[in-house]
This record gives sequence, structure tokens and C-alpha cells, in this order.
Amino acid sequence: MSNNKPKILFIGPTPPPYSGPELSMQQFLESEILNETFDIKFLKTNFRNDNVKKGKLDVSMLTNFFVFFSKLIKILVTKKIHCVYYPITPTQIGWVGRDVWSILISKIFGAKVIIHLRGSHFKLNFQRFNGLVKKLVGFSLKKVDCAIVQAKYLNVQFSPYIEASKIRVLYQAMDVNHYSNKYNTEVEDGKILVMGHMTKAKGYTDILKIIPDLCHEFPYIKFYFAGNIRKGERGVFYNQYSGEKIDYEDPLEAEKSILNSAYKQNYENLGIILGDDKMKHLQSTDIFLTASYSEGFSRSLLEAMSIGKPLVYTPVGAHREVLEDGVHGFSFVPGELENLKTALKKMLKDSNMRLAIGQTNRDYVVSNFSIQKIAGDFKSIILNTLAL
Repeated sequence: MSNNKPKILFIGPTPPPYSGPELSMQQFLESEILNETFDIKFLKTNFRNDNVKKGKLDVSMLTNFFVFFSKLIKILVTKKIHCVYYPITPTQIGWVGRDVWSILISKIFGAKVIIHLRGSHFKLNFQRFNGLVKKLVGFSLKKVDCAIVQAKYLNVQFSPYIEASKIRVLYQAMDVNHYSNKYNTEVEDGKILVMGHMTKAKGYTDILKIIPDLCHEFPYIKFYFAGNIRKGERGVFYNQYSGEKIDYEDPLEAEKSILNSAYKQNYENLGIILGDDKMKHLQSTDIFLTASYSEGFSRSLLEAMSIGKPLVYTPVGAHREVLEDGVHGFSFVPGELENLKTALKKMLKDSNMRLAIGQTNRDYVVSNFSIQKIAGDFKSIILNTLAL
């Protein structure tokens, strides 16, 4: 009987948009392992279907603030929730607008609270928070029963507010049956796929800068960008590898520059791709590239690995601890354009190596990051938190 199961309230976003946090929440909500063990309730946080509009303070956000918290209190009171799972934001407006109050209200009504940091830049952003906001955030963090991060080295993100014994690592999960290399799709030689927001923080403007030099040596290659161009930055302000502030560059101006150059045929903006269209591009790509300055654990990178693609990547977030340079692909320091070009050149020069690395990546994901394994790990985290 479900009434005998611990009652867990999942608070968070679900698709659309079809990005990492939304898809991960959907995986947990649909997990057989979790549903067999817990009586899961759900409170949706996203009321916008477009990533570009996330984080904008307007009338609709204020209205939804009151609607959200009335729903939260009602669920806590009527369902007698034992534990609340809540993915936090890295931004000051996110903490003031929802995170602080979600934690404190849940505690007031007697629930254990598990927070989940799905990125790697909370601590750096926290340094820029207003002094009063810092005190408020720190106070709420001290009430948290368990904090989840996406890599072992990120366990200092909440120091000194949450002690190390309350920090747990939960890696990204992948549906290895859906994302697989079983399809007989022809690979496009020299196709380099990038997925994610097209911003400076995601390395978009950096990649555009190296296209002329790289295409001069490899004229057949083509860069495909899947995502939306986002003007401005609303979450990532620091190079997570070095800790230095990111110098903003306008992605729209960068795109205009490449489209007005002799290399426009080597560039394609796919926009947001979903479903079969997304799978087609993942299957046909030759190399998967991510040039992010900050990540928790890139879902799109894991999708590419699941399908058996070699990587060129930055060692940020969990990537530096779960990926090995030369084994899963080639890494380069975010923002270092010569290293980016070198990594891509090494990959482009050897097709047999690309195939071998791709198969290694597929096997690695199946063994370590299947939804079944990660859901099992998450189940243990929840049970241990309830036992505190």
C-alpha cells in the first residue's frame, strides 16, 4: 500500500523546456525504483516553457510566487510529507524568490529537506550576493538535512553552512536504452555538434572564433549548434576552472560575424532540437564538443557518450573527475582557444581513434550512469536522510 511508504515531495521543473534539470526531474518521477519505495508527490516550479525567459522578474513571476507557496503549504499540510527534494538555483533572485522560503516552510511543517545543486557555480555566485541575502541564504542552508552535488570535488559548495557529513554525490543519469548506438545512421564526416545555450558561458563565442583557422586546415568540417542564443548571462558569471570572472561577449554579434565571413558554410544554427530530430543529429555527428566555462554534469555530453561519440570537452564540474583526457576524448581549459584547436585537430586526424573512443564512451555510460543505477543511489540518499 502506498500509504505505508514514506511520502516524498519532489519540487522542480519538468519539460518543456527539454534541458538537463527538467529531463532529470522527469526521470526521477518516472523511476520504478523510486516509486516502488516512496509515495511520491510533485509540485512543478516552471511556469515558462522557454529557457530564454528563465530568471526574468516580471508580473507573472510575482503572481506565480504566491500561487506556488500556497500549493506548497497545502501539500505539506494535507499529505503529511516526510521529506522534500528540491533542486536549488545558483542565482540571488532564485534564492530570494523561492529557494530560501521553500526550505524554511518545508522545515516548519516537519519535513526533512534534501537540496540538489545541478551546477557548479553556487559558491562563486554567492560571493556576489547582497550582505543581507547572504545571511538569509546561510540561515536556510543550516536547516538543510542533506545536500546533493554532481561531483565529489563540489562538496565544498555549501561550506561552512552545511557540514561535510550531510553532502552526497549523485551523478547525472541516462536512459541507456533510448540513447544508444543501435541505429544504423550514417556519420557525417567532420560534423561537430554542440548542444546547449549559445552564450559566452557555454563557450559559444569561443568556438566561433576558432572556426576560420580550423576550417582553413579542414575545409570539409561543419559546426552544428543546437540550442537558443541567449543575450546576457543570468546564472554563470565565473570560469569555474580558474575562478576568474567571465568577460561577457554578445553571441548575436559573434554569429553575425561568422555569417558575414567566408566560413558561413561551415556553420549551422539548428535552434532547439527535440525528439527524432535531436536523435538524428546525435547519431550522425562525428565529434561532440562542449566548451562550457561551468557545468555540474552536462546532460548533452552524457547523451553523446551514450550514443558512442568521442568528446572534446572542458574539465569543469563532474567532467574533471569522471572523464579521462585521451580516453574519453580530449580536454582543454575553458577559454584557451589554442588548446581548443589542438584538441579538435587531434580528433579530426584519426577516424579509427574516434570510433574506438566512441565505443569506450558508450560502455562507460552503460556501466556507470544508467538511470537504474543512479535512481538506486538516489533511493539510498533519501532513505539515509529519513533515518537521521
